[in-house]
Amino acid sequence: MHPALALIFLPITLLAVLAVRALGTPRAPAPGRLDPAALEPFAGIENKLAALVRLPTVSRFEAAQEDPAPFRDFPRELERLFPTVHARLRRDAVGDRALLYEWPGSDPALAPAILAAHYDVVPPGEIPWTRPPFSGDAADGFVWGRGSQDTKVTLTGILAAAERLLGEGYRPARTLFFAFGGDEEVGGARGAAALARTLRERGVRASFLSDEGGIVADGMLVFADRPLALVGIAEKGYVDVELEARGAGGHASMPPRSTAAGTLARAVARLESRPFPARLTYTVRSFLSELSPYVPFGFRLLFRSPGVSAFALIKAFSAAPTTNALVRTTQAATMLSGSDKENVLPDRARAVINVRILPGQTVAGALARIASIVARDGVTVRQAHEGLAVEPLPESPTDHEGYRALRSALGAAHPEAAVVPFLFSAGTDSKHYADLVQAIYRIAPIRQTSRDLAGVHGPDEKISFENLRRCALFYYELMKGM
Repeated sequence: MHPALALIFLPITLLAVLAVRALGTPRAPAPGRLDPAALEPFAGIENKLAALVRLPTVSRFEAAQEDPAPFRDFPRELERLFPTVHARLRRDAVGDRALLYEWPGSDPALAPAILAAHYDVVPPGEIPWTRPPFSGDAADGFVWGRGSQDTKVTLTGILAAAERLLGEGYRPARTLFFAFGGDEEVGGARGAAALARTLRERGVRASFLSDEGGIVADGMLVFADRPLALVGIAEKGYVDVELEARGAGGHASMPPRSTAAGTLARAVARLESRPFPARLTYTVRSFLSELSPYVPFGFRLLFRSPGVSAFALIKAFSAAPTTNALVRTTQAATMLSGSDKENVLPDRARAVINVRILPGQTVAGALARIASIVARDGVTVRQAHEGLAVEPLPESPTDHEGYRALRSALGAAHPEAAVVPFLFSAGTDSKHYADLVQAIYRIAPIRQTSRDLAGVHGPDEKISFENLRRCALFYYELMKGM
C-alpha cells in the first residue's frame, strides 16, 4: 500500500475498532435507589460523631505545639460510645497516637482485612465558620465541625457497624483489624507507622486494607449519568524539591547582568515549560474502561479502548489541571525566596517544587529529571525535608477479593452510584502498610459534591446525617460480606 493511502486508512481503521468496541459496551441499567429502612438501625449515630468532633484532636509537626488532652480523652470517649465493641474486641493503645482493634475470625485460613481511619484533624484556619469548628453541632440535618468528613466519619462508621454486628451475634469468617492513627495529617509516624510495625511484629499478612481516599462523587464528572464511587487503587508518590541559585549579593542600585533571583526564575520557567511526559497507567485505563457504560456514545468511543485512543485521551486530559494530574507526574513551584530587603541583591535564591509522582516512576527519577533540566542555569537541586519523600504505591488489582467486597458494599449503601477504580493524588496513611497487604483500596463511602469537598481542610466542614448512616451501612455490609 502506498504510504499516503496508509495515512488515510489508519485513522479510519482505528475509528472502526473504537466504534465496534463502544457498540459492544451497552449502556448500564438505570441507577438503583436506597430503601430508607436500611438506614434506620443507624439512627442516632450522628450524636456519636458529634461527640468525637468536640474533641479538638489537632495534630502538629512539632509535638510540643499540640494539646495532648483531646488525644488522651479520645479513647475514653470511644469506650463510652461503643461499649459492646470495647467489651468484646481486643484493643491495644499503640504508643500515644494509635489504637488497634482485633476481631478474631472463625477461619484462620483466610487472610485478615484491615479497616483504617485517622482521628487527628488539621487546624480550623483563619476563615470564620458558620458554627464553631469544634462545636460538634448536630443541626439542620448535619454534624458540623472539623473532622466530620476527614475522617472521624469513617472511624465512627466502622465502630457503629461493628457494634451492630456484635449485637446480632455475628462473627466474621476472617479476622478484622481496625487501625486508627492519630497523626495522619502530619505524616503518620506516631500513628499508622507504629500500627504497621505492631502488625508486622505479630506476623500479620492481610488480604487488603481499606482507608480514606476516593468518595462517591456527585456531579463532578458532568458527562457521567450517575454518581461515581471512586475507589482509589493507586496513590501518587510525593517529594519536595529545593532549587537554589547563588549570586554575588550587594546593593540593588548596581546589579550584575543576572542576579540569583533571575537565575532561579529562569530555572523555574524552564521546568514549567518541560512537564513530565504523560502516560495512561493501569489505574487510569481501568477507570476509563469501567466508566464507559455510564457515559454517552462519543465518550464510550474513547474510553472503551484507552490503549487505542491513548493519544486523544492524553491530549484531552492534559488540558485541565484535575485530569492532567491523572496522566503525569506533576511539578508545582510553591515557595520562592530571595533577599529579605527591597534594595539588597540576594546572594542566595531558593524555590521549592512540589512533585506528585505517577505510579511506575520513582523519587530518584523525578529528582534526576529536574536536575538535568535546570543544570544549564547553574541551579543546584536537592530533596527538601529529608526523609519525608514517599514513593508511589503499587497499583492494586480490580480482580481481587477486597475490591469485590468493597464494590458489593458500595452497591448496598450507594446503589445509585457506579463503582470505578481511581488514581488518588493526595497522600494517606496507607503507605505505611504497603508491605503487609496484598492490595490497598481508598474510599470514604460518603456522597460528596465539589461544594462539600471544599469543607475538607476548609471552613464549615460538615456531614449529613444520611451520609453518616450510609457510611455505617457500607461498613456493616463490608464486614458481613467478607
